[in-house]
Parts: sequence; structure tokens; C-alpha cells
Amino acid sequence: MSPVSTAATDDAPASQACSECGSREIRPETVRSAFWHGERLVVVEDIPAAVCGGCGEQFFDDQTVMLLDMLRGEGFPTAKASGEMVASVFSLKAGRA
Repeated sequence: MSPVSTAATDDAPASQACSECGSREIRPETVRSAFWHGERLVVVEDIPAAVCGGCGEQFFDDQTVMLLDMLRGEGFPTAKASGEMVASVFSLKAGRA
């Protein structure tokens, strides 16, 4: 996922251009994102975002960024998690000479 960018999501005008590719195809969506917190990989779902139809860049409004920062500051407490998932781990170490 690309870095967190901030932009209005609810009131993003259709004519607003993506800061990454210049596309004007920005639409509101609900996304999920993965974050590393120390050695833990956590996933946050149901994130409101404005997503560029040209390059996929995701933009978050100030309130969303604040909520993500608060979760990170709390250490992504497992008591607040809505579920768990298993992730496969791959290594390219063996494929390199």
C-alpha cells in the first residue's frame, strides 16, 4: 500500500486531481490496510478513503488519520480487534545466489 496521504474523502470534488498520477477519477471507497507494529502485523478494515482510479493511491481525511494514529499509539490492542487472520510468510532468501 502506498503511504498515507491526506485529502478530503466525503467532499472530494470529482474534478480533484490525484497528486500521484494526475487522474481525476477519485472515488470514495472503504479499504483495508496492513501495518507493522514491532514484530506484529495488524490489519485495519473499513477505512474510509478516496481512491484514485488511475493509480490506486489512497487518500484519508484528517479524522481517519487521527483514528489510525490513535490505534497505533495504543499499540493496536488485541482487545479492540474485530477478528484475527492467518498470513502466509514467504522468503526470497533461497532464490538468491
